[in-house]
Amino acid sequence: MHKILWHNTRDWHHKCEEHPVGAAMSAGNPPREWYASWLATLHTLHSSMDTIMPTCAHRAAELQQDMDEMEMDEIFIPEPAIQWKQTFSQELVDTDTILGFAYVLTGAHLMGGEIMRRRLEGFPVNHLTWNDRKETLAYLETLRHREELTAGAIKCFKALYRSMEEIQNNFPQNS
Repeated sequence: MHKILWHNTRDWHHKCEEHPVGAAMSAGNPPREWYASWLATLHTLHSSMDTIMPTCAHRAAELQQDMDEMEMDEIFIPEPAIQWKQTFSQELVDTDTILGFAYVLTGAHLMGGEIMRRRLEGFPVNHLTWNDRKETLAYLETLRHREELTAGAIKCFKALYRSMEEIQNNFPQNS
């Protein structure tokens, strides 16, 4: 199967998209605190992962630029992102897990990010803008068919989902 990781992770992918935080991001209308915390989540992960990914897929600098442009005094970072950063930095994880995370994050920034970039009017979206989108798509393609990355990709989706839960709990919105 060509997109084996998509098939193996689609349930978690949909859970993240359907979460109120994920849905607000996709719709382009998240509360500022949610968006800033989401950027911080992604930055926390990328600041450890970028070193093992090709330069075209690096996002830490762009995420930092986006956080700076938010001009917020303090940005909440969910615990799952902090825990995974520690795991990555202490090299307590295998390459397949890291590449599973790379698949999820690169795919999200490239594919869903292309739509979100246009919808997130008034929000910084540097992390969704690419110097060489074609090269990054080629990198993503090298990951899509690798079944051994499934467990790592699911761990990433679970960490993102738990991060969204913490963001929502930390900044409850009136329904």
